[in-house]
Amino acid sequence: MTTQSSQELLDRLAVVRRLCPEMRFGQLIAIIGLLAEDETGRNLWDIEDEEFAAAVERFANDLSHREQEPAQ
Repeated sequence: MTTQSSQELLDRLAVVRRLCPEMRFGQLIAIIGLLAEDETGRNLWDIEDEEFAAAVERFANDLSHREQEPAQ
């Protein structure tokens, strides 16, 4: 992953952090890591940056959809 892409990933993480302020940063990284592990079948240590970024996007999309759903 290039420096620019790394910065984009960090920027996206900041957006996700704002979507779930109640979650501690370690919890955020842990849940994204679990999503990436689930998607790749590998542990977090072996996941490439692009795969981690894809998990960040998946989590961000899930959070965005939850915000858009009407309250019951």
